[in-house]
Amino acid sequence: MKKSAVAVFILAAAVVMLGCFTLVQANPPENVKDNVKAKEMAAMRQKIQALKKKRLVETLALNKELADKVFSIIDKHDSKAHELMHSMRDDIKNLKKAVDDKKDDTAKKAIIDKIAQTRTELIALKQAQIDDLKAVLSVDQQAKLILFSIDFQRTIRKIVAEKRRTLDNESKED
Repeated sequence: MKKSAVAVFILAAAVVMLGCFTLVQANPPENVKDNVKAKEMAAMRQKIQALKKKRLVETLALNKELADKVFSIIDKHDSKAHELMHSMRDDIKNLKKAVDDKKDDTAKKAIIDKIAQTRTELIALKQAQIDDLKAVLSVDQQAKLILFSIDFQRTIRKIVAEKRRTLDNESKED
């Protein structure tokens, strides 16, 4: 009798543990979801960069040597811009939290000033990129680059917005 009670207890414990494990797997912690989302966004960013480079070579009729110079300049500035935009996104989240938490004006002003500084840095970085590209591209190529950049950004924003909506909808369903 005692052996069967122990067996039932072990079986019940195993069922409870399995249930807990299944529950955790069905609803992973937020940091796991955020990590998966971050990896998906990084993969999407890499695909976008590859597509951008391919189209730029075609649009600007770049040879291998010039393409290497142009992409070296673009990559240098884009990686810094990506860091700044990520930082600004975090600051905007912090500002929303500060407003929601009814923080004092000094705390909110510090975040606002940081966002403004980051925007200024982004503008200066973009201008530096334009100046560096002027040194290697003809005027016609510069004009085509500006028009390409506007069109490409518009297209990518639409695609990214749709992807984010899809990811958000999927995460709400989980």
